[in-house]
Amino acid sequence: MRKAVEIALFFLVVFVFDRFLFLPGRMAGTWEYKTGTNIGDTITFENIDIVNNFEVKISANKKLDSFYLLGCYFGTLYLLDKDTLEYTVYEAYEPLDFQ
Repeated sequence: MRKAVEIALFFLVVFVFDRFLFLPGRMAGTWEYKTGTNIGDTITFENIDIVNNFEVKISANKKLDSFYLLGCYFGTLYLLDKDTLEYTVYEAYEPLDFQ
């Protein structure tokens, strides 16, 4: 039992450390809609205002939307709509390379 508590505590510390130090850096870039509430075609880090580490306001198409930031891992941005509690997913935008 003690070993399980130590492991859970370790992962909690790593998660909190990652959340406050590295998450904003991973959010930089352009994000493309995948599922959930559609805010706009693409959103950029310039459109995202982090109110506190858990709530973000996204301004797109002359409209302001509030979301809870769930995470940004492996090129995917996870949001939760504050009003409808609908789960929203955006993926990192990768432009097509025609040559």
